Amino acid sequence: IDAAGLIVAPGFVDIHSHADWILPLPDHPDILAPLLLQGVTTVIAGQCGFSPAPVTDASVPWVDAFSEAMRDRSLAYPWHTTAEFLNTLDGQGLLLNAACFVGHGTLRLAALADARRAPTPSELDLMRRELERALDDGAIGLSAGLAYAPGIFAANDELLSLLEVVAARGAVFAVHGRAYTWVSPFYKPMIGGTAHNVRSVRELLGLARAAGVRLQLSHQIFVGRHTWRTHRRVLDEIDRAAAEGVDVTFDAYPYTYGNTLVNVVMPAWFLHDFEANIVDVTALRRLKREMDLLRFTLGIDYADIMLLWAGDPELAHLEGLDFVEIARHLGMPPFDAYVHVARATGGQARALLGTYSGDETREEPLRAALAHPLCAFMTDTILTSQGVHNPASFGTFPRLLGHYSRDLGLFTLEETVRRMTSFPAERMRLEGIGRVAQGCRADLVLFDPATVDGQATLTRPDAPPIGIHAVLLGGHVVVRDGARVVDGNHGRVLRRTA
Repeated sequence: IDAAGLIVAPGFVDIHSHADWILPLPDHPDILAPLLLQGVTTVIAGQCGFSPAPVTDASVPWVDAFSEAMRDRSLAYPWHTTAEFLNTLDGQGLLLNAACFVGHGTLRLAALADARRAPTPSELDLMRRELERALDDGAIGLSAGLAYAPGIFAANDELLSLLEVVAARGAVFAVHGRAYTWVSPFYKPMIGGTAHNVRSVRELLGLARAAGVRLQLSHQIFVGRHTWRTHRRVLDEIDRAAAEGVDVTFDAYPYTYGNTLVNVVMPAWFLHDFEANIVDVTALRRLKREMDLLRFTLGIDYADIMLLWAGDPELAHLEGLDFVEIARHLGMPPFDAYVHVARATGGQARALLGTYSGDETREEPLRAALAHPLCAFMTDTILTSQGVHNPASFGTFPRLLGHYSRDLGLFTLEETVRRMTSFPAERMRLEGIGRVAQGCRADLVLFDPATVDGQATLTRPDAPPIGIHAVLLGGHVVVRDGARVVDGNHGRVLRRTA
Protein backbone atom coordinates (compact mmCIF):
# COMPACT_ATOMS: atom_id res chain seq x y z
CA ILE A 1 0.00 0.00 0.00
CA ASP A 2 1.41 3.38 -0.98
CA ALA A 3 0.73 5.55 2.09
CA ALA A 4 2.47 8.66 0.78
CA GLY A 5 0.49 11.74 1.82
CA LEU A 6 -1.88 9.70 4.00
CA ILE A 7 -2.36 9.48 7.75
CA VAL A 8 -1.78 6.03 9.24
CA ALA A 9 -3.88 5.75 12.41
CA PRO A 10 -5.02 2.96 14.71
CA GLY A 11 -8.34 1.37 13.76
CA PHE A 12 -11.24 3.36 15.14
CA VAL A 13 -12.99 2.13 18.31
CA ASP A 14 -16.76 2.65 18.43
CA ILE A 15 -17.25 2.94 22.18
CA HIS A 16 -21.06 2.70 22.00
CA SER A 17 -22.54 0.17 19.57
CA HIS A 18 -25.58 -2.10 19.40
CA ALA A 19 -23.94 -4.50 16.94
CA ASP A 20 -24.07 -7.44 19.37
CA TRP A 21 -27.58 -8.24 18.09
CA ILE A 22 -26.19 -8.52 14.56
CA LEU A 23 -22.82 -10.18 15.22
CA PRO A 24 -24.28 -13.71 15.77
CA LEU A 25 -25.88 -13.69 12.30
CA PRO A 26 -24.03 -15.49 9.50
CA ASP A 27 -24.57 -12.49 7.19
CA HIS A 28 -23.42 -9.92 9.75
CA PRO A 29 -20.40 -8.92 7.61
CA ASP A 30 -22.75 -7.59 4.92
CA ILE A 31 -24.93 -5.75 7.45
CA LEU A 32 -22.09 -4.19 9.45
CA ALA A 33 -19.86 -3.38 6.47
CA PRO A 34 -20.64 0.38 6.69
CA LEU A 35 -18.81 0.49 10.03
CA LEU A 36 -15.71 -1.08 8.51
CA LEU A 37 -15.85 1.25 5.51
CA GLN A 38 -15.64 4.30 7.78
CA GLY A 39 -12.63 2.88 9.62
CA VAL A 40 -14.18 1.16 12.63
CA THR A 41 -12.25 -1.98 13.56
CA THR A 42 -13.59 -2.47 17.12
CA VAL A 43 -17.10 -2.12 18.53
CA ILE A 44 -18.12 -1.95 22.19
CA ALA A 45 -21.55 -3.55 22.31
CA GLY A 46 -24.18 -4.57 24.87
CA GLN A 47 -25.24 -0.98 25.55
CA CYS A 48 -28.24 0.71 27.19
CA GLY A 49 -29.07 -2.28 29.37
CA PHE A 50 -29.55 -4.80 26.56
CA SER A 51 -27.26 -7.73 25.78
CA PRO A 52 -27.96 -11.15 24.21
CA ALA A 53 -26.57 -12.93 27.29
CA PRO A 54 -26.91 -14.22 29.92
CA VAL A 55 -30.31 -15.77 29.35
CA THR A 56 -32.41 -18.63 30.64
CA ASP A 57 -34.88 -20.71 28.67
CA ALA A 58 -37.63 -18.71 30.36
CA SER A 59 -36.09 -15.28 29.71
CA VAL A 60 -35.24 -15.79 26.02
CA PRO A 61 -38.72 -14.73 24.80
CA TRP A 62 -38.56 -11.59 26.95
CA VAL A 63 -35.06 -10.69 25.80
CA ASP A 64 -36.04 -11.29 22.19
CA ALA A 65 -39.13 -9.10 22.55
CA PHE A 66 -37.33 -6.23 24.27
CA SER A 67 -34.53 -6.29 21.68
CA GLU A 68 -36.76 -6.27 18.62
CA ALA A 69 -35.81 -2.76 17.49
CA MET A 70 -32.08 -3.52 17.74
CA ARG A 71 -31.97 -6.77 15.83
CA ASP A 72 -32.38 -7.78 12.23
CA ARG A 73 -34.30 -10.95 13.06
CA SER A 74 -34.85 -13.27 15.99
CA LEU A 75 -31.73 -14.98 17.31
CA ALA A 76 -31.54 -18.73 17.94
CA TYR A 77 -29.88 -18.24 21.37
CA PRO A 78 -27.73 -21.39 21.37
CA TRP A 79 -26.11 -19.96 24.52
CA HIS A 80 -27.08 -19.22 28.11
CA THR A 81 -24.01 -17.68 29.70
CA THR A 82 -21.90 -14.77 28.54
CA ALA A 83 -18.97 -17.15 28.04
CA GLU A 84 -21.07 -19.29 25.71
CA PHE A 85 -22.21 -16.20 23.79
CA LEU A 86 -18.65 -14.93 23.34
CA ASN A 87 -17.46 -18.41 22.36
CA THR A 88 -20.23 -18.54 19.74
CA LEU A 89 -18.97 -15.31 18.22
CA ASP A 90 -15.39 -16.57 18.31
CA GLY A 91 -16.34 -19.83 16.66
CA GLN A 92 -18.13 -18.31 13.69
CA GLY A 93 -15.64 -15.52 12.96
CA LEU A 94 -16.21 -11.77 13.17
CA LEU A 95 -16.06 -8.96 10.64
CA LEU A 96 -14.43 -6.74 13.27
CA ASN A 97 -13.32 -6.87 16.89
CA ALA A 98 -16.03 -6.84 19.53
CA ALA A 99 -16.13 -6.32 23.29
CA CYS A 100 -19.43 -6.59 25.15
CA PHE A 101 -21.11 -5.22 28.23
CA VAL A 102 -23.67 -7.28 30.11
CA GLY A 103 -27.04 -5.54 30.14
CA HIS A 104 -28.85 -4.73 33.37
CA GLY A 105 -32.16 -5.25 31.57
CA THR A 106 -31.07 -8.71 30.43
CA LEU A 107 -30.07 -9.63 33.99
CA ARG A 108 -33.39 -8.32 35.27
CA LEU A 109 -35.43 -10.30 32.75
CA ALA A 110 -33.57 -13.48 33.73
CA ALA A 111 -34.32 -12.91 37.43
CA LEU A 112 -37.75 -11.23 37.37
CA ALA A 113 -39.14 -11.96 33.90
CA ASP A 114 -41.26 -8.93 32.99
CA ALA A 115 -42.11 -7.99 36.60
CA ARG A 116 -42.24 -4.20 36.82
CA ARG A 117 -41.32 -3.86 40.47
CA ALA A 118 -38.31 -3.93 42.74
CA PRO A 119 -36.54 -7.30 42.94
CA THR A 120 -36.88 -9.36 46.08
CA PRO A 121 -33.67 -9.99 48.05
CA SER A 122 -33.33 -13.43 46.47
CA GLU A 123 -33.93 -12.03 42.97
CA LEU A 124 -31.36 -9.29 43.52
CA ASP A 125 -28.90 -11.87 44.81
CA LEU A 126 -29.46 -13.88 41.62
CA MET A 127 -28.79 -10.77 39.51
CA ARG A 128 -25.57 -10.13 41.44
CA ARG A 129 -24.38 -13.71 40.94
CA GLU A 130 -25.16 -13.64 37.21
CA LEU A 131 -23.38 -10.30 36.89
CA GLU A 132 -20.31 -11.71 38.65
CA ARG A 133 -20.26 -14.67 36.31
CA ALA A 134 -20.73 -12.50 33.21
CA LEU A 135 -17.82 -10.27 34.22
CA ASP A 136 -15.66 -13.29 34.95
CA ASP A 137 -16.71 -14.70 31.57
CA GLY A 138 -15.25 -11.67 29.80
CA ALA A 139 -17.91 -8.94 29.77
CA ILE A 140 -16.15 -5.57 30.16
CA GLY A 141 -18.76 -4.06 32.45
CA LEU A 142 -22.44 -3.45 33.18
CA SER A 143 -24.69 -1.27 31.04
CA ALA A 144 -28.08 0.13 31.97
CA GLY A 145 -30.86 1.88 30.10
CA LEU A 146 -32.83 3.81 32.69
CA ALA A 147 -35.25 5.40 30.23
CA TYR A 148 -36.33 2.07 28.71
CA ALA A 149 -38.24 -0.86 30.12
CA PRO A 150 -37.20 -2.79 32.14
CA GLY A 151 -34.43 -0.44 33.35
CA ILE A 152 -36.99 2.28 33.87
CA PHE A 153 -38.34 0.32 36.83
CA ALA A 154 -35.00 0.01 38.64
CA ALA A 155 -34.50 2.11 41.77
CA ASN A 156 -31.08 3.32 42.82
CA ASP A 157 -30.67 0.79 45.65
CA GLU A 158 -30.96 -2.00 43.07
CA LEU A 159 -28.38 -0.33 40.85
CA LEU A 160 -26.02 0.40 43.73
CA SER A 161 -26.04 -3.24 44.79
CA LEU A 162 -25.02 -4.30 41.29
CA LEU A 163 -22.42 -1.55 41.02
CA GLU A 164 -20.66 -2.93 44.07
CA VAL A 165 -19.97 -6.06 41.99
CA VAL A 166 -18.78 -3.99 39.03
CA ALA A 167 -16.46 -1.88 41.19
CA ALA A 168 -15.00 -4.92 42.94
CA ARG A 169 -13.83 -6.23 39.56
CA GLY A 170 -12.60 -2.90 38.26
CA ALA A 171 -15.11 -2.99 35.42
CA VAL A 172 -17.07 -0.13 33.83
CA PHE A 173 -20.65 1.08 34.31
CA ALA A 174 -22.05 2.51 31.05
CA VAL A 175 -25.47 4.07 31.46
CA HIS A 176 -28.24 5.63 29.43
CA GLY A 177 -29.61 8.11 31.98
CA ARG A 178 -33.19 8.71 32.99
CA ALA A 179 -33.43 12.11 31.32
CA TYR A 180 -31.66 13.96 28.50
CA THR A 181 -34.26 16.75 28.52
CA TRP A 182 -34.78 19.69 30.87
CA VAL A 183 -38.21 18.31 31.82
CA SER A 184 -39.27 14.67 31.67
CA PRO A 185 -41.75 12.16 33.12
CA PHE A 186 -39.05 10.79 35.43
CA TYR A 187 -38.65 13.49 38.08
CA LYS A 188 -41.09 15.54 40.12
CA PRO A 189 -42.06 18.30 39.94
CA MET A 190 -42.25 18.08 36.20
CA ILE A 191 -42.00 21.86 35.83
CA GLY A 192 -39.81 23.91 38.12
CA GLY A 193 -36.69 23.16 40.09
CA THR A 194 -33.46 21.79 38.70
CA ALA A 195 -33.47 20.73 35.05
CA HIS A 196 -34.14 17.01 34.80
CA ASN A 197 -31.11 16.22 32.67
CA VAL A 198 -28.95 17.93 35.29
CA ARG A 199 -30.65 15.85 38.01
CA SER A 200 -30.10 12.69 35.97
CA VAL A 201 -26.37 13.31 35.61
CA ARG A 202 -26.09 14.19 39.31
CA GLU A 203 -27.88 10.96 40.18
CA LEU A 204 -25.50 8.86 38.08
CA LEU A 205 -22.43 10.67 39.39
CA GLY A 206 -23.73 10.05 42.91
CA LEU A 207 -24.09 6.34 42.21
CA ALA A 208 -20.55 6.19 40.81
CA ARG A 209 -19.22 8.08 43.81
CA ALA A 210 -21.02 5.81 46.29
CA ALA A 211 -19.94 2.60 44.55
CA GLY A 212 -16.45 3.73 43.59
CA VAL A 213 -17.10 2.53 40.05
CA ARG A 214 -15.74 3.77 36.72
CA LEU A 215 -18.59 5.60 35.00
CA GLN A 216 -19.27 6.01 31.27
CA LEU A 217 -22.17 8.39 30.61
CA SER A 218 -23.68 7.14 27.37
CA HIS A 219 -24.43 9.51 24.46
CA GLN A 220 -24.32 12.83 26.28
CA ILE A 221 -27.04 14.66 24.38
CA PHE A 222 -29.39 17.59 24.98
CA VAL A 223 -32.77 16.75 23.49
CA GLY A 224 -35.24 19.45 22.51
CA ARG A 225 -34.66 23.06 21.55
CA HIS A 226 -35.52 24.27 25.05
CA THR A 227 -33.02 21.81 26.58
CA TRP A 228 -30.02 23.17 24.67
CA ARG A 229 -29.50 26.00 27.16
CA THR A 230 -28.71 23.45 29.91
CA HIS A 231 -25.65 21.98 28.21
CA ARG A 232 -23.10 24.01 30.14
CA ARG A 233 -24.65 23.08 33.51
CA VAL A 234 -24.50 19.36 32.66
CA LEU A 235 -20.89 19.55 31.52
CA ASP A 236 -20.02 21.57 34.64
CA GLU A 237 -21.52 18.80 36.82
CA ILE A 238 -19.28 16.28 35.09
CA ASP A 239 -16.22 18.52 35.44
CA ARG A 240 -16.91 19.09 39.13
CA ALA A 241 -17.31 15.38 39.85
CA ALA A 242 -14.15 14.53 37.92
CA ALA A 243 -12.22 17.15 39.90
CA GLU A 244 -13.51 15.54 43.09
CA GLY A 245 -12.16 12.15 42.06
CA VAL A 246 -15.12 10.47 40.35
CA ASP A 247 -13.77 8.34 37.50
CA VAL A 248 -16.13 9.57 34.78
CA THR A 249 -16.06 10.04 31.02
CA PHE A 250 -18.80 10.25 28.40
CA ASP A 251 -19.37 9.76 24.68
CA ALA A 252 -21.07 11.62 21.84
CA TYR A 253 -21.52 11.55 18.07
CA PRO A 254 -21.39 14.30 15.42
CA TYR A 255 -25.06 14.44 14.44
CA THR A 256 -28.09 16.29 15.79
CA TYR A 257 -30.35 13.25 15.64
CA GLY A 258 -30.14 9.70 16.90
CA ASN A 259 -31.92 6.37 16.80
CA THR A 260 -34.26 5.39 19.58
CA LEU A 261 -37.53 3.52 20.13
CA VAL A 262 -40.93 5.00 19.39
CA ASN A 263 -41.93 4.52 23.04
CA VAL A 264 -39.02 6.58 24.42
CA VAL A 265 -41.26 9.63 24.82
CA MET A 266 -43.84 7.68 26.83
CA PRO A 267 -43.89 8.04 30.65
CA ALA A 268 -43.22 5.22 33.08
CA TRP A 269 -46.85 4.90 34.16
CA PHE A 270 -47.89 4.27 30.54
CA LEU A 271 -45.09 1.78 29.89
CA HIS A 272 -45.85 -0.03 33.16
CA ASP A 273 -48.90 -1.59 31.48
CA PHE A 274 -48.22 -0.71 27.86
CA GLU A 275 -50.32 -3.46 26.33
CA ALA A 276 -53.44 -2.34 28.19
CA ASN A 277 -52.79 1.41 28.06
CA ILE A 278 -52.14 1.54 24.32
CA VAL A 279 -55.78 0.51 23.69
CA ASP A 280 -57.37 2.32 26.65
CA VAL A 281 -59.15 5.55 25.74
CA THR A 282 -58.68 7.12 29.17
CA ALA A 283 -54.97 6.27 29.29
CA LEU A 284 -54.45 7.60 25.78
CA ARG A 285 -56.23 10.84 26.65
CA ARG A 286 -53.85 11.32 29.58
CA LEU A 287 -50.87 10.37 27.40
CA LYS A 288 -51.85 12.98 24.83
CA ARG A 289 -52.00 15.71 27.47
CA GLU A 290 -48.56 14.77 28.77
CA MET A 291 -47.01 14.44 25.30
CA ASP A 292 -48.49 17.80 24.27
CA LEU A 293 -46.98 19.34 27.39
CA LEU A 294 -43.60 17.74 26.65
CA ARG A 295 -43.66 18.94 23.04
CA PHE A 296 -44.38 22.48 24.17
CA THR A 297 -41.87 22.56 27.01
CA LEU A 298 -39.08 20.75 25.15
CA GLY A 299 -39.40 22.32 21.73
CA ILE A 300 -39.89 19.04 19.87
CA ASP A 301 -42.61 18.33 17.35
CA TYR A 302 -43.79 15.30 15.42
CA ALA A 303 -41.86 16.58 12.40
CA ASP A 304 -38.65 15.99 14.41
CA ILE A 305 -39.33 12.24 14.67
CA MET A 306 -38.72 9.99 11.66
CA LEU A 307 -39.77 6.35 11.41
CA LEU A 308 -36.72 4.25 10.49
CA TRP A 309 -38.08 0.73 10.81
CA ALA A 310 -41.56 -0.42 11.73
CA GLY A 311 -41.04 -4.16 11.82
CA ASP A 312 -44.53 -4.46 10.31
CA PRO A 313 -44.88 -5.02 6.54
CA GLU A 314 -48.11 -3.00 6.52
CA LEU A 315 -46.21 0.05 7.79
CA ALA A 316 -43.08 -0.35 5.68
CA HIS A 317 -44.23 2.32 3.21
CA LEU A 318 -44.03 4.87 6.04
CA GLU A 319 -40.36 4.27 6.80
CA GLY A 320 -38.23 7.33 6.12
CA LEU A 321 -41.11 9.73 6.82
CA ASP A 322 -41.55 11.99 9.84
CA PHE A 323 -44.74 11.73 11.87
CA VAL A 324 -46.35 14.79 10.32
CA GLU A 325 -45.94 13.13 6.92
CA ILE A 326 -47.07 9.79 8.35
CA ALA A 327 -50.17 11.43 9.80
CA ARG A 328 -50.94 12.87 6.38
CA HIS A 329 -50.59 9.44 4.75
CA LEU A 330 -52.81 7.81 7.37
CA GLY A 331 -55.38 10.60 7.37
CA MET A 332 -55.28 11.17 11.10
CA PRO A 333 -53.79 13.69 13.58
CA PRO A 334 -50.06 13.26 14.40
CA PHE A 335 -50.71 11.96 17.94
CA ASP A 336 -53.10 9.31 16.63
CA ALA A 337 -50.59 8.35 13.95
CA TYR A 338 -47.89 8.02 16.59
CA VAL A 339 -50.10 5.81 18.76
CA HIS A 340 -51.08 3.76 15.72
CA VAL A 341 -47.45 2.95 14.93
CA ALA A 342 -46.63 2.29 18.60
CA ARG A 343 -49.63 -0.02 18.95
CA ALA A 344 -48.90 -1.94 15.75
CA THR A 345 -45.26 -2.48 16.70
CA GLY A 346 -45.63 -3.07 20.43
CA GLY A 347 -43.68 0.12 21.05
CA GLN A 348 -40.62 -1.36 19.34
CA ALA A 349 -40.59 0.67 16.11
CA ARG A 350 -37.20 2.24 15.51
CA ALA A 351 -37.21 6.01 15.12
CA LEU A 352 -34.74 8.80 14.44
CA LEU A 353 -35.30 11.65 16.87
CA GLY A 354 -34.06 15.12 16.00
CA THR A 355 -33.07 18.19 18.06
CA TYR A 356 -30.20 16.22 19.64
CA SER A 357 -27.91 18.99 20.91
CA GLY A 358 -28.85 21.20 17.98
CA ASP A 359 -30.36 21.27 14.53
CA GLU A 360 -29.40 22.46 11.06
CA THR A 361 -29.34 26.09 12.26
CA ARG A 362 -27.52 25.77 15.55
CA GLU A 363 -25.29 23.22 17.29
CA GLU A 364 -23.42 24.91 20.14
CA PRO A 365 -24.39 22.14 22.61
CA LEU A 366 -23.16 19.46 20.21
CA ARG A 367 -19.84 21.18 19.65
CA ALA A 368 -19.38 21.76 23.39
CA ALA A 369 -19.89 18.05 24.09
CA LEU A 370 -17.63 16.90 21.25
CA ALA A 371 -14.87 19.33 22.22
CA HIS A 372 -14.88 18.33 25.90
CA PRO A 373 -11.68 16.49 26.87
CA LEU A 374 -13.63 13.71 28.62
CA CYS A 375 -15.64 12.88 25.49
CA ALA A 376 -14.97 9.74 23.43
CA PHE A 377 -16.51 9.38 19.98
CA MET A 378 -19.04 6.75 18.91
CA THR A 379 -21.89 5.95 16.50
CA ASP A 380 -24.74 4.66 18.73
CA THR A 381 -26.29 3.24 15.58
CA ILE A 382 -28.54 0.27 15.00
CA LEU A 383 -27.55 -1.29 11.70
CA THR A 384 -29.90 -3.86 10.20
CA SER A 385 -30.73 -5.02 6.69
CA GLN A 386 -34.21 -3.55 7.05
CA GLY A 387 -35.70 -0.08 7.13
CA VAL A 388 -34.02 3.30 6.63
CA HIS A 389 -30.52 3.84 8.00
CA ASN A 390 -29.20 6.28 10.55
CA PRO A 391 -26.59 8.41 8.71
CA ALA A 392 -24.18 7.90 11.62
CA SER A 393 -23.80 4.28 10.51
CA PHE A 394 -21.96 5.52 7.42
CA GLY A 395 -20.33 8.82 8.31
CA THR A 396 -19.50 9.28 12.00
CA PHE A 397 -15.72 8.99 12.19
CA PRO A 398 -14.87 10.53 8.78
CA ARG A 399 -17.21 13.44 9.66
CA LEU A 400 -15.30 14.06 12.88
CA LEU A 401 -11.98 14.00 11.05
CA GLY A 402 -13.19 16.19 8.22
CA HIS A 403 -15.95 18.61 9.15
CA TYR A 404 -15.29 19.03 12.87
CA SER A 405 -11.50 18.74 13.03
CA ARG A 406 -10.15 19.95 9.69
CA ASP A 407 -12.90 22.40 8.67
CA LEU A 408 -14.12 23.81 12.00
CA GLY A 409 -10.92 23.30 14.00
CA LEU A 410 -12.89 22.02 16.99
CA PHE A 411 -9.95 19.78 17.91
CA THR A 412 -6.58 18.93 16.40
CA LEU A 413 -6.16 15.96 14.09
CA GLU A 414 -4.06 14.20 16.72
CA GLU A 415 -6.70 14.75 19.41
CA THR A 416 -9.46 13.57 17.09
CA VAL A 417 -7.61 10.34 16.42
CA ARG A 418 -6.85 9.84 20.13
CA ARG A 419 -10.51 10.20 21.10
CA MET A 420 -11.56 7.51 18.64
CA THR A 421 -8.67 5.09 19.30
CA SER A 422 -6.44 4.97 22.39
CA PHE A 423 -8.79 6.92 24.66
CA PRO A 424 -11.78 4.52 24.36
CA ALA A 425 -9.49 1.49 24.25
CA GLU A 426 -7.77 2.47 27.48
CA ARG A 427 -11.10 3.40 29.06
CA MET A 428 -12.43 -0.10 28.37
CA ARG A 429 -9.03 -1.69 29.14
CA LEU A 430 -8.72 -3.36 25.76
CA GLU A 431 -5.19 -4.66 25.53
CA GLY A 432 -3.34 -4.23 22.24
CA ILE A 433 -6.06 -1.99 20.78
CA GLY A 434 -6.07 1.69 19.84
CA ARG A 435 -2.35 2.30 19.34
CA VAL A 436 0.28 1.86 16.64
CA ALA A 437 3.09 0.29 18.64
CA GLN A 438 5.21 -2.83 18.87
CA GLY A 439 3.13 -5.73 20.14
CA CYS A 440 -0.24 -4.11 19.39
CA ARG A 441 -2.71 -5.63 16.98
CA ALA A 442 -2.26 -4.38 13.41
CA ASP A 443 -5.64 -2.68 13.13
CA LEU A 444 -5.01 0.38 10.97
CA VAL A 445 -6.82 3.08 9.01
CA LEU A 446 -5.18 5.02 6.18
CA PHE A 447 -6.97 8.25 5.29
CA ASP A 448 -6.32 11.45 3.39
CA PRO A 449 -6.50 14.35 5.86
CA ALA A 450 -7.28 16.81 3.07
CA THR A 451 -10.40 15.01 1.80
CA VAL A 452 -11.70 12.68 4.52
CA ASP A 453 -15.33 13.35 5.46
CA GLY A 454 -18.69 11.74 6.05
CA GLN A 455 -21.26 12.35 3.32
CA ALA A 456 -24.28 10.65 4.90
CA THR A 457 -27.23 12.95 5.61
CA LEU A 458 -30.95 12.61 6.35
CA THR A 459 -31.69 12.74 2.63
CA ARG A 460 -28.75 10.45 1.72
CA PRO A 461 -28.43 8.31 4.88
CA ASP A 462 -26.32 5.59 3.26
CA ALA A 463 -23.89 7.79 1.34
CA PRO A 464 -20.38 6.33 1.77
CA PRO A 465 -17.56 8.33 3.36
CA ILE A 466 -14.71 9.79 1.33
CA GLY A 467 -11.00 9.86 2.02
CA ILE A 468 -10.70 6.41 3.65
CA HIS A 469 -8.08 4.70 1.46
CA ALA A 470 -7.53 1.46 3.37
CA VAL A 471 -8.47 -0.39 6.55
CA LEU A 472 -6.43 -3.24 8.00
CA LEU A 473 -7.64 -5.66 10.64
CA GLY A 474 -5.07 -7.89 12.28
CA GLY A 475 -2.70 -7.09 9.44
CA HIS A 476 -5.21 -8.09 6.76
CA VAL A 477 -6.43 -5.51 4.25
CA VAL A 478 -10.22 -5.44 4.67
CA VAL A 479 -11.00 -2.14 2.91
CA ARG A 480 -9.20 -0.69 -0.09
CA ASP A 481 -10.15 2.49 -1.97
CA GLY A 482 -13.56 2.68 -0.30
CA ALA A 483 -14.57 -0.90 -1.02
CA ARG A 484 -14.64 -3.92 1.26
CA VAL A 485 -12.13 -6.66 0.49
CA VAL A 486 -13.84 -9.99 1.08
CA ASP A 487 -11.23 -12.54 2.10
CA GLY A 488 -12.66 -13.92 5.34
CA ASN A 489 -13.40 -12.45 8.75
CA HIS A 490 -10.44 -11.23 10.78
CA GLY A 491 -12.09 -9.77 13.89
CA ARG A 492 -11.93 -11.31 17.32
CA VAL A 493 -13.74 -11.21 20.65
CA LEU A 494 -12.09 -8.94 23.21
CA ARG A 495 -12.63 -10.13 26.77
CA ARG A 496 -12.19 -8.28 30.03
CA THR A 497 -8.94 -9.00 31.78
CA ALA A 498 -8.50 -8.61 35.52
